[in-house]
Amino acid sequence: MPRGLHRGLRRLADLLPVSTANMAFDFKLKRSLSGLSYPRSVWNPVWMAPLEPDLMAEVFEAPLALEDLYSEAIMLWESGGTDDPVDRTLEFFTNLYLTGDILTKTDRAAMMVSLESRAVFLDNDLVEFCRRLPNRWKYRDGTRKYLKQAMAGLLPQGIAHRRKKGFGIPAAEWLRSIPPVPPLPAVAGIRGAAVAERWRRHRAGKIDDRLFLWSWLSLAGVLA
Repeated sequence: MPRGLHRGLRRLADLLPVSTANMAFDFKLKRSLSGLSYPRSVWNPVWMAPLEPDLMAEVFEAPLALEDLYSEAIMLWESGGTDDPVDRTLEFFTNLYLTGDILTKTDRAAMMVSLESRAVFLDNDLVEFCRRLPNRWKYRDGTRKYLKQAMAGLLPQGIAHRRKKGFGIPAAEWLRSIPPVPPLPAVAGIRGAAVAERWRRHRAGKIDDRLFLWSWLSLAGVLA
């Protein structure tokens, strides 16, 4: 998408009221718009990042090149054996997002309370089988996870087609008042004033910066 058109659409999206709900409409729309003017090879990491590259440049003092930020994702995208964006996106989530984020956090949280949470859907043979399935069984005519049609007549409609529900916490709402005084330790290479401004705007309800602020809290905890 041309950068000028992209900026115009994003300014319109910024006029929407900021919701603190998990996966609210304004959150999904703004996150979707965040990556469209970047090369396709970095769409996925830009969409999933706490801050997109242009905003990172406001927070970090050193210049950040896309090729350095997302080298692993770019390499994975370019090494794919197909031009299909669905296949390439699935490779990103399988090799980077799941292994480096979601599964890691789940395992640490579960092991802390001696809970065994290994997912049966991560069985190697099952994963490889799913990777070989044609995309028409994964996404067809706007319908995601189309393969669940195979369960028609075997499962009640309310189970087979109910909306996805993760384990999201009300982070956006919590971060408007917790902690009472945001931690702003001096960190080499990071502009403290930029971090403080993002805290201020989030707490005032002007932006939803839950991902960045949660990451900042994690960093502050490490430095404490």
